[in-house]
Amino acid sequence: MAGFLTNLLDATISAGTIFIIGALGEIIAERAGILNLGMEGMMLVGALTGYMTTVVTGNPWIGLGVAIVGGMLMSLIHAFLTITLKSDQVISGVMLTLLGTGLTTYFGARWTGRSIDGMKDISIPVLEQIPILGSAFFTNPATDYMAFLLVPSVWYLLNRTNLGLELISVGEDPETADTMGVSVFRLRYLAVLIGGALAGLAGAHLSLAFTGIWTGGLTAGRGWIVVALVIFARWSPIYAVAGAYLFGMLEALQIRIQGLELVFDVLPNVVNEAIAFFASPQIMATYPYFITVIVLAITVARSREGASAVPSALLQSYSREMD
Repeated sequence: MAGFLTNLLDATISAGTIFIIGALGEIIAERAGILNLGMEGMMLVGALTGYMTTVVTGNPWIGLGVAIVGGMLMSLIHAFLTITLKSDQVISGVMLTLLGTGLTTYFGARWTGRSIDGMKDISIPVLEQIPILGSAFFTNPATDYMAFLLVPSVWYLLNRTNLGLELISVGEDPETADTMGVSVFRLRYLAVLIGGALAGLAGAHLSLAFTGIWTGGLTAGRGWIVVALVIFARWSPIYAVAGAYLFGMLEALQIRIQGLELVFDVLPNVVNEAIAFFASPQIMATYPYFITVIVLAITVARSREGASAVPSALLQSYSREMD
């Protein structure tokens, strides 16, 4: 059982990294007032460009950098449409996801099945020897450590720096922020680009560290879960960690639970059959989306009671600075 727990925790951390990095990028964009439903498309572009670059150069670090740039370029489209042209943020985000899916399906077909040397595990001496926790937290690819560091960094940025407070102000009350001399246009562009960079990084982790492969639709809906995770976390980087590892654990369990003996002699057959049904990989694959629906329902209910933490100016275009 100890081996199973160690393996599960290790897979949970790696799977959770995808959600943490993506959610942090989405939190920054949304705290500035811009909803980006294009996370799925940006993560796909990051995954493919990082993978392609690594195949060509043999260097995953170069692939990581190219993936970040790819995510930023995709987010730049969203920023131009929603901030400069004041297009509907929901429509633009969905378009971005469709664009990313189409581009990666077309250009990624010839890269399927290529072998790469992805991100190598980095072990921290002494700490890696801690039972169960050591291999999960202290023997990881660099992207896992980046996720660990990004959480307090983004929290500090948003809550303890002038730049972060200005980003929040343009997401809460852009008119007042503009009156105080804050450039709403510039800061919203910056927030969306940072969000795109982190989406590209999350995609690169997926193809270069978590799976080590490329195939069409590699993200498999993770980008949509990231958007829901931001709501689950109430736009807090700290709370996002708990949600990310919850979704990461559910993903890790889908495969690893098949090796467990889930039939108990002391239980009636009907109970054992129910356990086997709900623990089947096909059913467990629906759990993240089921939880997402519950979270969204709770958020809508809380918003009607005035208890939602949603940024006040989210989805609202701002025109004064562009006039």
